[in-house]
Amino acid sequence: MARLYTCGFELQTATGGLEFSEASSSAPTVSTTIKRAGSAAMRFNPTAGVQYVSHQFGSVAARHVFYRVYLYVATMPNVDTIVMASCDGLGSPGRSPRLFLQTNGSLRTSTGSGTTHTYVGGSSDVLNVGQWYRVEIDYDSVNDIQHCYLDGFDFSGAVAGAGFTGFEAPVLRVGAFTDVVAGSTTCDLYIDDIAVNDDTGSVQNSLPGPGQVVHLRPDSAGDANGWATAVGGTAGVANNFTRVNEITPNDLTSYNQTALTGTTTTDDLNLASALSAGIAPADQITLVQVGGRVGSIATTAASIVYRLKSQASGTVVESASVSVALNGFATHVNNAIRPYQLTSYTDPQSGGPWRPALLDTAQIGYRGNVAQTTTRRVSTLWLLVEYLPTPPVAPAFLRQAVGRASLR
Repeated sequence: MARLYTCGFELQTATGGLEFSEASSSAPTVSTTIKRAGSAAMRFNPTAGVQYVSHQFGSVAARHVFYRVYLYVATMPNVDTIVMASCDGLGSPGRSPRLFLQTNGSLRTSTGSGTTHTYVGGSSDVLNVGQWYRVEIDYDSVNDIQHCYLDGFDFSGAVAGAGFTGFEAPVLRVGAFTDVVAGSTTCDLYIDDIAVNDDTGSVQNSLPGPGQVVHLRPDSAGDANGWATAVGGTAGVANNFTRVNEITPNDLTSYNQTALTGTTTTDDLNLASALSAGIAPADQITLVQVGGRVGSIATTAASIVYRLKSQASGTVVESASVSVALNGFATHVNNAIRPYQLTSYTDPQSGGPWRPALLDTAQIGYRGNVAQTTTRRVSTLWLLVEYLPTPPVAPAFLRQAVGRASLR
């Protein structure tokens, strides 16, 4: 499986069920001003309360998982505050590990469950206000061992948990919250560019490392426009892209659909340029994922596959069959757990790495994969891209000076 979950809050919504499973009753807010990459981040700014979002990323009980978030502190908390935790099911308190931002500005992990905790391992350096930091946790739930990292440095060391071996329903919760049921915190934090890996597969099977998350959206017709004009957008099937390219999914406001006759049809759509999302020509692409809001008009059998290719008329990679059998819309798939259904680490045309130039010729789409009598609908479609900016090259005179200094 490798990459289990990626989120950069690029759908710009704090509503649960779209980009994450649930949000606290005191909902966080989307920030389009303080953000790390792309167009948005999530702000957690409780006043004598708590704010968080949670996402269930799997169902396998015992596993080795790796979490990443980017954290920006605008105002330090007035009490030690959890910013990142493993939970065993939605709505449950964090178990082990739980990573606290302490009132002194350092990070420290804990063991325990429910409303109690015990700090273990070392503390991180003190975080500066107004700066983004990469925070990662390596958690082996099989052996109940954790490591915590700040910008790649293991500040906790290998520390044992509290006798917890495995999940019933693994969940990542991030934000500003406490492990006391009636507890509260006051602070101002921002989180962006979340990633969750496990230890399977041949890539992305350890710490996610650095990365920036953006979405590319359809901007013109691609190789196929087979789905019927339904609601919203610009009239005509040649303009199907106009019904699935909004930022925050609008579901019934605009969508494309298959005909009731159940024919198997395809839409392939071109994307906005990589540069428009902030990806420079020399940047490195970690992975791409095709995401969507999909649905139907009934709970009877209805399915699609997601599609991806790096050039017009090129080699296509498709997802497995995706159930959309619900009366309404869901993100990615009609299931209790909704991971991206199509993740690509290499160019399907050449087998080499994805590059920004390939994103400029790529097409994403969907296909009715079998003849079915139930109407299938797609409301929103996007390509998530995780990338690593290439460091700027120092001027020649500076490189020479550094070289001379290294010889001394």
